[in-house]
Amino acid sequence: MVASSHQVMGITWGIGAITLYNMFDVIPNKMFATVLFFAAVVIGSLIPDIDTPKSKLGGPFERWGFMLVVCLVGVEILTPGLNQAVQFLLMILSPLLFVFSGHRKFTHSIAFIALMASYSYMLHIYLDIPLFYLAGFLTGIVSHLFGDFLTKMGIPILYPFSKRYYRFFITFKTGSKTEQSITAALVVLNIIFITRNVLG
Repeated sequence: MVASSHQVMGITWGIGAITLYNMFDVIPNKMFATVLFFAAVVIGSLIPDIDTPKSKLGGPFERWGFMLVVCLVGVEILTPGLNQAVQFLLMILSPLLFVFSGHRKFTHSIAFIALMASYSYMLHIYLDIPLFYLAGFLTGIVSHLFGDFLTKMGIPILYPFSKRYYRFFITFKTGSKTEQSITAALVVLNIIFITRNVLG
């Protein structure tokens, strides 16, 4: 799917998630919190495509993310044991090198979801970021994989253990009129849902 379709799909999944959270009364009672939740969802919906420089996030990440990891490795080699903070950053960032394995590989797998869930938990522990927002971020990531699962190419959900691509039995081509129609339909459904349940 293209970026705009992933964002719409993410918002759709976000609405579903926040509706579910509402049933368990775990949503902060502030509109700003809800806005931040959906911002996290939209960012998450774009994250898996950081593996290609053609995407909105991929270009900057390929330039700066790789350089950061290389610099951290260099610092550790030149001054072993000097800084525990550097070691910690290196430890948590090094798995991101799998991103450069190619488009629709590691970042479109269950292993990537698990890695992002681990990062999210560490952000919660060390930076005290509420799990509510991190759940939105992960919801966006899962929505991205679901969207690409519907395309003809599919996704290697079991990568790196298996390089086989899986897809839904009904698929469409990325960027096709079918995708555009699905995206437009989701926009309409989202507006109707928000109008009836939030503004109504």
